[in-house]
This record gives sequence, C-alpha cells and structure tokens, in this order.
Amino acid sequence: MKKLFIASGNAHKLEEINDILSRNGVEIELYTPKDFDFKEEPVEDGTTFEENAYKKASFYHERVNMPVIADDSGICIDFLDGGPGIHSARYLSDMSYPEKCQYIIRMMDGVKERGARFVDVLCFIDINNEVNYYKGVNEGEIALEAKGEKGFGYDPIFLIPEYNRTEAELGEDYKNEFSHRAKALKKWIIDAKDKL
Repeated sequence: MKKLFIASGNAHKLEEINDILSRNGVEIELYTPKDFDFKEEPVEDGTTFEENAYKKASFYHERVNMPVIADDSGICIDFLDGGPGIHSARYLSDMSYPEKCQYIIRMMDGVKERGARFVDVLCFIDINNEVNYYKGVNEGEIALEAKGEKGFGYDPIFLIPEYNRTEAELGEDYKNEFSHRAKALKKWIIDAKDKL
C-alpha cells in the first residue's frame, strides 16, 4: 500500500483528513509525527498560508522517506481586515476557543458586514521532490452567537448563510464534503493519484 506522511499532530485535523480520504476512495497508509521519535518541530514563522504549509512539509520531508502533505489554515474575518488569518491558532493565545469565539462576537456587536472565510492551503511534496499547493476556501459569516457542539475551533461562530447554521451545527457530514480543508484535499486527490 502507498504511504503518506501527514505533517500534523492535531487529532481533529487528522480525523477530518482520514474521513475525507475514505469518502473519496483513497486507500493509503497514513503516518504522522507521532509515529516517529522527532525531537524537533517545524517553526511556522511564514507570512502566508503557503509559506507555513511549505515550512511544515519540507521539515518532515527531509526526515521521512515518503510523500508529505502539510496544511496551514485559519479564519479570515473582513471586520479584522482578514485577520486572524495565519495567526488563527495563536490568536488570543491566553484564551480557550470558546472564549475566543465569545470575544469575537462581543467585539463585533452591532457590526452589520460580517463576512468571513475559512482558508486552507495544502502543500504536497511528492516522491520526486516536486512541490504543489492546493487551496480551499469556504465563505461564510460570523454568527451573532455561538451555536453547535459538532465542531471545534471557530466552527461554532462560522455561519453558512445558505443553511443559516454554523459549521458546528452542521457537523462532520457537511465539513468533510464542503469545508475549506475538504475542498483543498479534493483538489489534491484529483492531482496526486499518480504522484504517491
């Protein structure tokens, strides 16, 4: 069976990726940093999603003998001029995600233009050391209140207008078909089947 290294230790992200690959008929042996005794971690000090995804992918590609995918993702809020963007995970770092969500809702109290998007950029380094990028974007809005128990991170405040529900209300079936990560991975699946 073909092998693929996923440059992430985020359990939620790994579950998502595994489910998306399964839904799209990709049979592959997956490895993560937990399968290796790495003493170091990549430094994500890039200024774009692409740069950070590449830093992670190249770091691990130098250390494992298999193709690698890494992604960088975040929520981009129009009211914050596209922030927190690449800093989404570290934004308000002294707060839990439920606290971050409540902070954003309070900050945007009375704001009418609530546009936002989740962005995911996946970097793939294949068996021939070629580097390719795949981008997924999911447009939405910042909800007036946090709702839903089926998501993580900023999902409870990310409203999908066509359903009038948050990603945390819509849950896995929606996310693993239509989320920013699903869109990026589906592009990768189409392009990468002969590069593993």
